Amino acid sequence: MRDLDVMIVDDDAGDRKLIRRLLERSGMCRTICEAELVHSALAHVAENFDAVFLDYVMPGENGIDGLETLRRKWPGAAFILMTGQGDEQIAKSSILAGAADYTPKSRINQTGLERMLVRAVEVVRLAQRVEEQRQELLTFSNVLVHDFRAPIRSIRFICEQLDEELGGMESAELHKLMDLLQKTAAQMSDLVEALAGHIRTDVNPVFEFISATDLVENALSFLEHDIRESGASIDLDMPDIDVFCSPAMMVQLLQNLVQNAIKYSGDQRPDIRIVARRLDNGDVLFEVADHGVGVAEEYRQRIFEPFQRLAQAASMPGTGLGLATCQKIVKRHGGRIWCDANPYGGTLMRFRMPGASKPSDGVASKIWTTQDDGAAAIR
Repeated sequence: MRDLDVMIVDDDAGDRKLIRRLLERSGMCRTICEAELVHSALAHVAENFDAVFLDYVMPGENGIDGLETLRRKWPGAAFILMTGQGDEQIAKSSILAGAADYTPKSRINQTGLERMLVRAVEVVRLAQRVEEQRQELLTFSNVLVHDFRAPIRSIRFICEQLDEELGGMESAELHKLMDLLQKTAAQMSDLVEALAGHIRTDVNPVFEFISATDLVENALSFLEHDIRESGASIDLDMPDIDVFCSPAMMVQLLQNLVQNAIKYSGDQRPDIRIVARRLDNGDVLFEVADHGVGVAEEYRQRIFEPFQRLAQAASMPGTGLGLATCQKIVKRHGGRIWCDANPYGGTLMRFRMPGASKPSDGVASKIWTTQDDGAAAIR
């Protein structure tokens, strides 16, 4: 590795001299710049550096705060934090704050510095390439979804027009073909919208604290039509707890799980129970249980893969992206989702998410069901 541009930020002139001498001996650097403090480094005119050696403790400055400040100016640089005394907690905090590496000054030598510099720069460059490819894929996917929507709308409009024009014709075969064409267009539309939802989980979300009850009720409000049509009964057991999450993503996650529970209820009326509770470590565990057709043990991991559908689902509408999207959402939140058998028959979907420190102090238990007139209700 050659022609690197490196900045050394350290208030100790002797330490700066040592790092510079080792860098010059390595033959890896094109330019080596120095600064005593973070604010003086910010005054440097260089557009970017390949690497920045940053002292953790400087007069009136904190290494982590300095790291965040300098990263905003030079986002493509590999930051290596240095300190006079090694500390595991400092090392952990440095990496979490975005440092590529961390080292006590007492361990800096020629071989170690060269190895550390190469590794840090390679890691940052690899991360940049991955992010660029992710952005390119995201752009391509968004363009694909956008470009597919227009012709699908046209197909559905043409189907409606043909159906009106041919409505009086007594041809069973023709009506069968028209019905097939309309269903195909609807399936294409559902697939494109599912793909759009799957892509949206790659966009940087806004995280905030929101109650588990609000999340579930928002999800159910979007499914009111499905609940009414299926006559589903949904039992909620929601303690007064908060979840740190992207509300929009969480609503989509819960909506997908409940929608699946309704869809795969079999020949019986959907009977679904949604539970949330706080675990000892502060996480929040959600459970969505149904008494439907269930999932065989050998398929309980595969169902979270994109476009994976069970044999019994072949005749039902769906895209095979619902649970894959659920898994992406849970992973974006640092959680985990899995499928178990419901002890009372059916499927039990579980996922755990980071929770707030607020203790639960009360339980709101509600039943979502349908009234005699078919309207959804809570009691």
